[in-house]
Formats: sequence, C-alpha cells, structure tokens
Amino acid sequence: MEPFTTAKILEFVVGAVITMGVENLPTATKKLWQTIRNRLQNQPVAQVAIAEIEENNSPDQIPKLAPFLEVEMLSDETFEQQVQQLAKEAIEQDKETINIYVAKAEKSTVVGKQEAENLNNYNAETISNIGTQNVINVKKE
Repeated sequence: MEPFTTAKILEFVVGAVITMGVENLPTATKKLWQTIRNRLQNQPVAQVAIAEIEENNSPDQIPKLAPFLEVEMLSDETFEQQVQQLAKEAIEQDKETINIYVAKAEKSTVVGKQEAENLNNYNAETISNIGTQNVINVKKE
C-alpha cells in the first residue's frame, strides 16, 4: 500500500473532528489527531488552525495546517512512519464507525438556533473535500 499524502491524512482526521467532535472520535482516529496536535504544539500558526478546527469546525484550516505536518513528516522519518501507521489504522478501523455516526446525524432532528454568520464560512468546495455535511439555510430573526 502506498503511503497516504499529508492532505489525505488531514482531510480524513479533520473531517472526523468536525463531524464528530474530538471527544466522540473513535480510538484510532483520536490517537492520530492527538499525535498531530502534540507534534505541532510549538507552531503558533498550526495551533491557531487546530483551535479553529476544534472550536469552530473550520475545514478551511487544512491548507494552513498541511505545510507544518509535511515538514515534520519529512524531517523525522520515525514520526512519518508513526503518522502513516496511525492513519492506516484509523482509516481501516474507524471509517465504518464515522460513516455510521454521519448517517445517524443526517437523520437527526436539529434542535436549537445557529447564527447565520457562522454558516457563511462554508462553501460547496470545502464541504465536498471533507465529506458529507448538511447545508442549513437560516434566517435571522
């Protein structure tokens, strides 16, 4: 099997974080995300991107995060192998769990109010890159 690209790894793990939230991630995916977070903790720009992903469900942070992960993987072969192995495990073991979670979420009733400004951050291109997302039109009261 060919190694996963940095973009593929981030699209998978960030898509899972946005869809499920960090606390609900399956074990292998959570371990992959924590490994990436820990490795990039000394990079201020990467830390801002990670916070945006976790707190604001912002998939547009992937391009900001990718170069930092790429440099770390290129400069440390052991880290690269660890990330590749974790990505393989996460994609193989957790893909079905994540798909089931997404399917259940799509059938759920949405309760509450979402401010329209927060929804404007998403566009069709971004959404298609991270997986299945629901688009909700919200009118301001």
